[in-house]
Amino acid sequence: MTRCFTLLLVDDNLSQIAPLRDFLEEAGYRVRTADNGMKAIIAIYQRPPDLILSDIPISEFNGYHLCRILKNDPLTHDIPIILFSSQAEPHNRFWGEKAGADAFLEKAAEFPRILATIEGLVKGRRKEATESPARGAQGLDGKAIRNQITGLLDRLLYESTISNEILKLTGLAHDSEALARELFGFLALICRYSAAGLLLREGADKYSIFLQLMEPVSDGFIEHARKEILHRAGLDREAAGKYRFLLIEQETGGGRAMPVSFQVLSSLPIHDGNELLASLTLFESGQRRLTEGMSHALDVIADRLLIVARYLKKIKDIENVKADLVSMLVHDMRSPLTGISGFTNVLAEGILGQVSPDQGAALQNIQEGCTRLLALIDDILDYSKLEAGKMQVSPRPLDLAPLLAQILGSFSLQLQEHRLRVETELPENLPQVMADEKQLTRVLSNLISNAVKFTPDGGHIRIAAAPAITRQKQPALEISVSDTGCGIPEEQQKTLFDRYEQLPSATVYRKGTGLGLAICKEIVGLHHGDIGVESPIADGAGSCFAFTLPLALP
Repeated sequence: MTRCFTLLLVDDNLSQIAPLRDFLEEAGYRVRTADNGMKAIIAIYQRPPDLILSDIPISEFNGYHLCRILKNDPLTHDIPIILFSSQAEPHNRFWGEKAGADAFLEKAAEFPRILATIEGLVKGRRKEATESPARGAQGLDGKAIRNQITGLLDRLLYESTISNEILKLTGLAHDSEALARELFGFLALICRYSAAGLLLREGADKYSIFLQLMEPVSDGFIEHARKEILHRAGLDREAAGKYRFLLIEQETGGGRAMPVSFQVLSSLPIHDGNELLASLTLFESGQRRLTEGMSHALDVIADRLLIVARYLKKIKDIENVKADLVSMLVHDMRSPLTGISGFTNVLAEGILGQVSPDQGAALQNIQEGCTRLLALIDDILDYSKLEAGKMQVSPRPLDLAPLLAQILGSFSLQLQEHRLRVETELPENLPQVMADEKQLTRVLSNLISNAVKFTPDGGHIRIAAAPAITRQKQPALEISVSDTGCGIPEEQQKTLFDRYEQLPSATVYRKGTGLGLAICKEIVGLHHGDIGVESPIADGAGSCFAFTLPLALP
């Protein structure tokens, strides 16, 4: 019986597989042979068989290489490949599957089993009485085929390099801004574009949008780009409060300004099933179009970025569980501490009997310890909520001057005790800011508290407000708190806003949690503002902490 299918047997020792060849020919197959990988490649490209049966240890290209090359070339990827070998170790089967083999057989397998595997793979393939060259391979000689293989290997190396670079981003899953910067830095090396947008899911219904500018932009582009990123991701109807927006500018060095009217070079939403995890959007101000190479590179990036986004989602899920656990533990710790604090007050006030001066001092120490522990519990709870994206802010138009006066009033005793002078420099007709009053109070209280702690007796603190522009090119108010303390070394300024970070020189003040500035950073970020520190380390220069808040709309 003639099946009109052609098989290619690849083996260094053709005499060893002669019985198998005879068996397959008797079964009605046309059988061709090749005794090394390069001869097999040439035979396949010139007259493609219906199925390839290859040993693994062959010269030129081994069976794994042969399989990987053919399965990654559109001209040959549909040809079934069976790897068969006397090497029956589990890793041989594993690498065969990873190389793309359709089946793996041991050479010791019985011929009927081999035949059944072949028939299962060629079943349904179009039967042809005569062989024809592979589509697109007509007229290829040995040199042209080698060039084809070289180009394919270059592409595989290119894809592997891209994959490795993108998968490195999993190490930055805890810092999405650093992740975005690294991704944009790599994109700029392999693609040409005017601007790039990255949307990342940061938690349940929480997203971060990062926009990288490679050229100067015109007024209105940033807002248009932000809307376009959301629209392309299918999120244009979502509430604006669910997004954190951050602008990342490159050194543009002048050049053309991007118009408000622009083209989208590429938009790649990245889904895990029906769930949107990320989106990558490229913008162009001119007439540039995506080349085939750029398009392929972006597809590979999007494919690997899905792995990174899944990892990021997993981390956020773990942080949610951690936040719930911390919340439960904090609640259980707060109750006994509140009881201790209450009974300490009862004792200190003499309600249960006369208290001696020494006993009063001891009770005061207990009360101060309870107060510090309760503050620590509140900080841990709030930071865990911020980290898990569960902290909610409700910005509304807010007047800064009365809020600042109220906060300073709560520090009046400390200011008097240390003879600290406070200067406030607020412009006339101070505009309202969009802020959550409770959270803004926390930021200002923390910065003023630090200034009080680190300013020597008789020093002064300056609180000022001035118009500013955020990194998102939005009008804002910059609020600064300056002191005349010891200052902060430059190398420590870089990590000062990290959690649990404290100054080594601040040993005498180590009554805090190391979370205050980290919480301030998160709260300011939720308001779409920026926070930073400047400290020139000069006598009396001290430090200046400043943050921005968006202005309220008229």
